[in-house]
Order: sequence, then C-alpha cells, then structure tokens
Amino acid sequence: MKFENVQRIVQWGHGEGAREIPLYVFTVPAEALAEKAEIFKRTPQRRKGYQRELTPARLRTGKLGVPGYLLNQMGIFPTSILVNVRKEEGTVKFEKKGSIGDFIEIGDLVVPDHPIWYVIDGQHRLEGLKIATRKKEDLAKYPVILTMTNEDVLYEMLIFYIVNSRVKSVPTGLAYRILQRMLYDIKAPKWINQTIMRGADRRKAIAATIVDFLNMELENPFKGRIQEVGEARRPEHLTTDETLTRYMTLVLRESMFSEMFDRDVAELLAEYWGAIKNIYPECFEHHEDYLLLRTIGLSSLSRLFPTIYGYCARDGDISKNNMEKYLRCLLEDTPEHRDVDFRRPIDQKWWHKVDGPGIIHGTGEGHYTDVFINLGEKISAVLRKRKGA
Repeated sequence: MKFENVQRIVQWGHGEGAREIPLYVFTVPAEALAEKAEIFKRTPQRRKGYQRELTPARLRTGKLGVPGYLLNQMGIFPTSILVNVRKEEGTVKFEKKGSIGDFIEIGDLVVPDHPIWYVIDGQHRLEGLKIATRKKEDLAKYPVILTMTNEDVLYEMLIFYIVNSRVKSVPTGLAYRILQRMLYDIKAPKWINQTIMRGADRRKAIAATIVDFLNMELENPFKGRIQEVGEARRPEHLTTDETLTRYMTLVLRESMFSEMFDRDVAELLAEYWGAIKNIYPECFEHHEDYLLLRTIGLSSLSRLFPTIYGYCARDGDISKNNMEKYLRCLLEDTPEHRDVDFRRPIDQKWWHKVDGPGIIHGTGEGHYTDVFINLGEKISAVLRKRKGA
C-alpha cells in the first residue's frame, strides 16, 4: 500500500551504539489502521510480548473512556499513534519528493501489504475508536495521526519502554521483563548497558531470570506455581511473577550474589525455599490461610536469605539440609528477645492470618525490614545459647 505526502523525520542520539532512526508521519483512516494493527501483549504463551492488558475503564462510554470521549465530547487526538513494521517481516520504501529541512523530507511511503503494524503506543485509542465506530459508522473514516517505524523487534520494545517509562509508567511486572530482554539480547546497543542497565535496573533484569528458573526449571516449591504476567490467577498459584521478582532483587543487592551467575543464585534460592517448605509445609499446602507467601513473608524471608547463606558458607556446607538446620532456630523459644512477638516459636501458627500475632498484618517495606531483623536476632540468640551450652 502507498501513502502520499508522508513526512520522513530522522532523529538520533549520541549514546554508544545509537544510530539515526527514521520516523514516518502521516494519517490513515481508523478502519484501515484497525485492519493492520496488532497489540503485542505479554502472556505465558508469548513471553516476548511487552504490552500490558487493556484497561477496561478506558474503553467505556463514560466520560473517562476513549469511546465516550469520541461519542460525547470533543473527540480529537492531537498526538499520534506509534506503530512499527518489523524489519524481519518487511521493509518500507520511501520515495522522496521534497525537503522541509536537513532531516525532514516529504514523499510517498510504500508499505508491504503482509506485515503487521505493531502498536507501540496508542492501544487504547485504537480499541476505543473500534468500539465507537460500532455506534457511529462515520468514525471508520476518522483520520488517525500515525508515526511509523521500521525497526526490528528489539528496537520496537526499546522504543515502547522509553516512551512509557519516561512519560507514563510501565506496569512493574512488564518493566522487569523488558529490562530482562534488553540485558540478555546480544544485539542491544552499548548505550543500554552504559545507562539503563546499571544498578537497580540490572538487578531487576537478573531477578526476572531467576524467577523464570524457579518457575520453569529448578525443583523448588515455586515450580509451576508463579502467576506470570498476562496469566489468569489460579488456586495453585503461590505468588505473582512481579512480587517474587521484586524480592529476588533484594537478594541481588548483596555483592556476593550480584557477582554470581544467575542460575547459581537461582539454585541456592531453590534450596533455601525448599528448606522453608520443609519447616512450614501447611503454609504452602494451604497458602491462602497463611501470610508466609504474601508480601510480609516473601519480603522478610528473602532478606533473611543472605544471613542463612552466610552461616552455611562459614560451615562450608551450602546445602538445603544445612540451611534448614539454621532456619529451624526460628522454632525455638527465645524469652530474652527484645520483641515479645518473637519470643515464642515462629511456627506455622505464627504465620496464620487469623491465629498469628498482629505484627504479621503490618505493611510497608520498613515494617518488613523490622520483621527480618527480628527473625535474624532470634536465630542469633538460639545459636549463642547453643554455643554457651
């Protein structure tokens, strides 16, 4: 298909590996866009997807929905919808007719008929137009301002991340997965590692990979029981991909783990959580009745992992059995503990959402840190008592 009077705008940056990117700006009828466009959502069957689920509220006919805006309000969209025709699927051809400036040309754009137009930004506008068209047929001819790129899928995802993370937030679970792909893709330009892939963002990308090992490969209590991004919640799910990745990131803040291979860290965590399950089997079997696998448990016990690892490393025995030996210190009485809720055994009843102490219902990372500190002090108290004996 051929589009006339298209602007070809070339933009660029100076990061290492950055290059000139041509953008093609033109208008297209809503109906024609709807026929060609696809939203590349992430699901368990499509792990390379990067788009979020549609937000139902934005597709209603009320005042805050796109259909309602078109049917009952001003109905203009002054900003463009951003799409990509992947290089892997087809190459667009630009026939120059004139120039506006050094990096802005006017001409005709020939787009192959077969490739999909992947929507990078504007999915709710597109879907809202389709809904509104069912009420007002003239909206099928609604002129949509379009910006088209012709990049590979890596750059398509990278553009999505930049547009959404710097203008409006990417859902956390998707952000982890996008960072993961950028870190491990050997074709990624160097500026990504030099700017985005540093510190916390790098840890998030590695943590997402560790969660994949736990969910899909290694034998551990979480295998096959983590709700992935884009997956419906099922009774057997113990937690979400997003939540567990967040707390695996805490582990990687410790330098001893940040320098290890991601699989090696995953194997250690598989053993650690296996030891926890041996001590608290009911918390896994009937997880809905306990808070051990909610944020307070996942956060505090993830923070405790480096402590348990340190004890085991000192012994020269980093096995599940040795980890369990230290974790079982939590089951003992420590009457000298400064916090009354940690003097009695931290047993399964302690984690029960009804029978447990009020402290397990506290929220916020500061509170979870306090719980971790108290758990660590309890283990230390038991070990001191044994040593003294």
